[in-house]
Amino acid sequence: MNNISLYTQKESEDIEQHQSEKQHVVVQSQPQLRQGVNLITKPEDLPAFQSLVSNELESRDSTAVWIDSGNESSTYALRSVGTRSTMEKVYIGRAFTPFQHHTLVHGLEEFVRENTEILVLPNIDLLYLDGQVREWEAEELFEEVWQKILKTAEKHELRVLVSFSSEGKSLLQYARKDIEIEITVGATQE
Repeated sequence: MNNISLYTQKESEDIEQHQSEKQHVVVQSQPQLRQGVNLITKPEDLPAFQSLVSNELESRDSTAVWIDSGNESSTYALRSVGTRSTMEKVYIGRAFTPFQHHTLVHGLEEFVRENTEILVLPNIDLLYLDGQVREWEAEELFEEVWQKILKTAEKHELRVLVSFSSEGKSLLQYARKDIEIEITVGATQE
């Protein structure tokens, strides 16, 4: 069973130096997700979002809405860390262009139910940075998306899980002021 482990920045750097090609994820503790924006930093290909969502929904009668970009929403990974009933509580929408992502986010109200507690948006900036639109348009679209996410999260008291594909980009800097907590997830070697 895949799980999550939390590390300090120093521990995370030490682990990355010693990892083999095969990563194993081990749970030490479930992080306390906060209402508002939770920035998740994790190694690539680690099913951190699936573990976090599964652990949060497992014993609750609540749901999550997941807007995917960059193929992060592996249902196989979600099933491997959770149960069938957990999978039925996650509503996934996939975007392949910045315009699709923008449209899905602006249609969130249609998918958020009374019992929705979590909104998942991994690689939230990915589609805006891949060259499909000009830089000024990407920034404008992203800012609209970010504001819609914040308003929806506040209106429905959601815990929002996000990650950024590139920390050096201006989109993360734009969003940083609204982030409630930063959670770093690491992998261990078995």
